[in-house]
Amino acid sequence: MQVKMASEKVRVNAAMNPPILLVDYSHRARLNGTAVVRVQAPSSMKSNGSIDIVTLLDVSHSISWMASSSDETPSKMDLLKNALKFIISQLDDNDRLAIVAFNDQVIKEHTTGILEISGGGRMAIEKKVDGLVTQGDTAFKPSLEHAVKLLDDRADKTRAGCIVLISDGVDKSQFMWSHESLAPTDPIRGLLRKYPVHTLGLFKADPKALHYIAKESYGTYSSITDNKDLDKNIMEALAVCLAGLKTIVAFDTCVDITSSSLEITRVDSGGYTRRAAPGSGISIGMLCAGEVKDLVVYFSYTTGSWERGYYTTLSGITARVTYKDMPGGQASTSTNNCSVSVAVHTTQDGSLPANPCPPFPLVLQQMVRFKVVDLLIGILQELKALKKDAGGAKEKDGVDDPVLQSIAANMLQRKWMEFKQSDESWKAATPKSLLDLGSIDGDVNAMVGILRKGLGVGCIYSWLSSHEMQRATVTGLPAEAMFRTPVMEMMVQKVHRQLLLKEAYEQVAEDRAVYDGAIGLLDGINKRFQLWCKLDAEVPPAFQLDHQHQDDESRNLTDVLHGGISRARQHDIYLAAIHAIKQWQSSSTPERRRMATGRTSRRMHA
Repeated sequence: MQVKMASEKVRVNAAMNPPILLVDYSHRARLNGTAVVRVQAPSSMKSNGSIDIVTLLDVSHSISWMASSSDETPSKMDLLKNALKFIISQLDDNDRLAIVAFNDQVIKEHTTGILEISGGGRMAIEKKVDGLVTQGDTAFKPSLEHAVKLLDDRADKTRAGCIVLISDGVDKSQFMWSHESLAPTDPIRGLLRKYPVHTLGLFKADPKALHYIAKESYGTYSSITDNKDLDKNIMEALAVCLAGLKTIVAFDTCVDITSSSLEITRVDSGGYTRRAAPGSGISIGMLCAGEVKDLVVYFSYTTGSWERGYYTTLSGITARVTYKDMPGGQASTSTNNCSVSVAVHTTQDGSLPANPCPPFPLVLQQMVRFKVVDLLIGILQELKALKKDAGGAKEKDGVDDPVLQSIAANMLQRKWMEFKQSDESWKAATPKSLLDLGSIDGDVNAMVGILRKGLGVGCIYSWLSSHEMQRATVTGLPAEAMFRTPVMEMMVQKVHRQLLLKEAYEQVAEDRAVYDGAIGLLDGINKRFQLWCKLDAEVPPAFQLDHQHQDDESRNLTDVLHGGISRARQHDIYLAAIHAIKQWQSSSTPERRRMATGRTSRRMHA
């Protein structure tokens, strides 16, 4: 078994905002500040790690529908099969994979155990994918329980274990996937926290349920709701996910943030939460090569009664990251620490001057990002209330009424404008050339457009998943490449090359088929013409009349026969040409006809 090791350590760094606290010497004051603690994984690995992936495929009836109204468009199942085969081809021989087909239960005849990719495993899995058929409704819980059991029952747990769930349906069971519906002690929460579940929702899949499953398990949720470039989007989503899983460099990652001088009032960690024990650190879980996690720390400090010109240095923030190089209880724990101090100066007179130190850009950017997360969560909550007022069945069916989506779009647009005009962090961060806040603005404006098209809130949930977990997802928004690591970009480029090769092959095959069809039609007409020519050449000799009448009457009879054959030939060739033209028009596109016509013309002239 191949064991991967990080070529560098996971690092932790911190930056204060502001780096200097200016204090009015004349009275005590409570000062507030922020800091960013950054956890950064090494950008490279000595070797790829072995992984065990359990892929859950929703094969309910809806996955068999056409991806669009066009008769030539393949079904969603066909596109999904192609994407899965690409992913299977990218797995290494030391990886393992299980395919679990499900609707409202696990479909055993279309399900495998965890199989080695080496040997005949790759072909066996591809054969299982080819045999997938659709049936029934959707329920997530049975398949998730089955996936966790497969991973729990492994004899070798030194491999990274993870789950990928792909669905285009809505859970029709009575189980409700939400924080409000599940008690903290519900067994399903413990089940989800064992292994990360990366979810992919297609079209009218329930984004709320899939986002909850991903967030609770420290996975990610990607959403695809647009028919445009559907095959590319599905393959990209799976490629980004696989690239992350193939480059895990740290397990059970945890960050402890403390201060002996400052009072830490709050830590914004997005989708990452504190461990169960009081005073414990923030659990980040797995880290992929090149990933960065930024946590915003809010602190306060009460000044003393100091003289003019007093100066001191506070210990500030101390951060410590712990992690394991490989999964399993036997793995050793590694650590990295950092500390950042903050200077305190009292004023020489009784007035507090403007802070000469500008806010640290990284702090502002993270503050804005988490505020936008809160804004979008508020929009989704208001949309939920609108659904409830309109008759809550729509929420359960996972289909948002277009009118409600339009209302939500207007609400989001209005609140976004208000945020940009009033939020101090946004106004302070926007002029900074070091910050990339335009991508957030572009994404939110795109969300408004998607809601107005009636394509649902999947893009919002997938954006939240990406920015809460600070990990790449597919959102269908302009800046969906954010958080992609170099390895993820390389895998996406492989997808693009694969699709270009496929398109080129199909174009060549189609061109050849059209060319061969044109040649066949021309050959058919040519054969009919040759038959008529042969018939004309084989006109029987004239009757043997007496000598004085032979020449005239023989000539007249021969002319009649040749004339009749010529007229019949012209009519038959005309009808054959009309038939060939109709066949030609029905079997090819105008562009293909032009290309093939040029080649057939050159062939005839040659």
